[in-house]
Amino acid sequence: MNEAKKPALDSPSYYLHRLVALLDRGAEKILQSQLGVSYRRCLFLVVIQERGPLTQHELAVCLGYTDPAVSAMLVELSEDELVSISTSPEHKRKRIVTLSPRGTEIVTAARRILDEHFAELLDAAGVDSEHYGQLTERIFRTLLAKTGKA
Repeated sequence: MNEAKKPALDSPSYYLHRLVALLDRGAEKILQSQLGVSYRRCLFLVVIQERGPLTQHELAVCLGYTDPAVSAMLVELSEDELVSISTSPEHKRKRIVTLSPRGTEIVTAARRILDEHFAELLDAAGVDSEHYGQLTERIFRTLLAKTGKA
């Protein structure tokens, strides 16, 4: 094949994007079948667990979503008793979001399940999980520093 017409299939960025898309779809199927929760909902819960308690707006910023999108999801999460929402004592117009005990159970189980599946994938691919984790973290932290995000 002519070098100029070579497809992007040998590009690390192409494989990374495809890998993330496949992992996201796989996580969706796994979480739906084992916990009855969507991957998107789980991402909300993980951020709340890691960064919470936090305001609805802070959650939107962390997730890269709009405030209305986060507001709509919080209604669902609250109805399912996965989060608690309260009014900020300092600023009555701000809503504080925290994980409920049930939300904490879901996040803990989801992390365990997905980590086990990912470890199996790395093992099947012959990739050292510790080294992979170090490289991924280094790339992630470099990107955060480069973009000025915390």
